[in-house]
Amino acid sequence: MPNSGETFESYIQFVYQTLLNNRGENISVARRATVRDNHGNTYNIDVFYEFDVAGVHHRVAIECKDTRRPVERDEAISFAGKIRDLPSTIGIFISKSGFQRAAKKYLEDHGIVHYSGGDLPHLGQVVASMISSIALPGNSATGQPFWTLMGGNDGEPDGTWRMIPLQSESGEQEEAFPLFFSKPQAEAFRARCAPEACVRGVEQGMLRFLMLCANNENRHFVVFRPALTDDGVRLGPEVWTPRELASEFSTEDISVKMKGSQ
Repeated sequence: MPNSGETFESYIQFVYQTLLNNRGENISVARRATVRDNHGNTYNIDVFYEFDVAGVHHRVAIECKDTRRPVERDEAISFAGKIRDLPSTIGIFISKSGFQRAAKKYLEDHGIVHYSGGDLPHLGQVVASMISSIALPGNSATGQPFWTLMGGNDGEPDGTWRMIPLQSESGEQEEAFPLFFSKPQAEAFRARCAPEACVRGVEQGMLRFLMLCANNENRHFVVFRPALTDDGVRLGPEVWTPRELASEFSTEDISVKMKGSQ
């Protein structure tokens, strides 16, 4: 992704919008928003959300830093001050270059969620820690058209995506998202290779989210396509790039959102 604050904000906005489209209601989204605090003062917020989930109103203010240097303590103090005066608002500080030690400590001391650029592929887990009904596919989610594996704890997803090893063209080992065309096929793979995982359906909103995250981190998907043989049905793995998957299986053209993430 190019070193552009606007592009970075667009990426964060799209990730959250995709998650909220799955479960949220009465969603209001704004970039470069002017938000009024409890005292009538106004603040500029990079990405600001208001939405309802299960009858509860949520507000999320996100600060996006796409600079070459880590965030300094003064910047952390400034953002924490905004959140302190905003009513019922969750603060999230995301920096592609990380945080200086003093800045990170200040954010932790004041309850501000903070993540570095390397954490972005796990943004679903970030949101799950605050509004899990949005970020995690429920047991009733159906594959549209895929099913996948999530890390599990006592049969419930823990907010992580279960990856499988893949050897790249250069011979290096990487991790890829597994996708299956049916729940029984995914369950059979889980029982054989990842018994601690959970099988979940990937609806279109979540599929767009996974494709964007994979594209941003140069990851691939392994699609297990069933084939009928003399010995029964066998699963043949196919390696897909996020762009190839989006072109073939997404109901929305997300190529524009993928631009700049080579």
